[in-house]
Amino acid sequence: MTNQPSRKIESHVIHSIHLGEDRTVKVFVPPMQDASQRLPIVYCHDGIEFFTHGRIATIASTMIAAGEIPPFLIAGIAVNMEHRNADYAMDGVRHRSYLQFVADECMPFMEERYAISQGNRMMAGISLGAVATLSFALNFPDVFDRLVLFSGAYFPSVQERLRKERDLSRISAYMFIGDEEHESQTPSGIFDFLTYNETMRDILVDRGAAVEYEVGPGNHFWGVWQRQIPTALRWIGQHIRPSAD
Repeated sequence: MTNQPSRKIESHVIHSIHLGEDRTVKVFVPPMQDASQRLPIVYCHDGIEFFTHGRIATIASTMIAAGEIPPFLIAGIAVNMEHRNADYAMDGVRHRSYLQFVADECMPFMEERYAISQGNRMMAGISLGAVATLSFALNFPDVFDRLVLFSGAYFPSVQERLRKERDLSRISAYMFIGDEEHESQTPSGIFDFLTYNETMRDILVDRGAAVEYEVGPGNHFWGVWQRQIPTALRWIGQHIRPSAD
């Protein structure tokens, strides 16, 4: 029997000066034939949940082995639930510090340890993590322009922030929202995320972004998002650029 290359899941702890705390980053290293190959990378907010609830490493490994998608790294950045709103919301009191943690501390840490393809950094998030993902695209336009956005919590203040942008043609996004999310139960209350996502789609498209928008069955739950992980991974695979390394 031919030996098949095996995947790895590696865990790192990064001490953040910007946040004043440690953060765990879990990394999916795909099965590889060529260990010297530079790989694209997808950074995920609520990153541990992407692994545990979303089963993203298991799904990606299976799809890579079947030849459905090319290999890429997935970095799941752990959330601090006590400060999730403060970190992820665009007007959160720690949001600037969170942006700096990812850009100044997490990304250099990763690029010292893994062979990452320059120009192939992507980002994914769910709910308020999708808002954080959009914020990275606005604040680091030369780094993050391909985004996976599940059930974004695009409150009116977020919509107004995006309306201030004149040109978002650099952005490509896969957006998913559940058809029952007109009444989404969250720790902060019940919200009409379905309408919020329709509005955000229109804002992005009106400003030139290339958006693949999908509505599927379900509400604001990981079980719903897990079912969309294969579609999101295929979208990522289709949006990997030829490496210039």
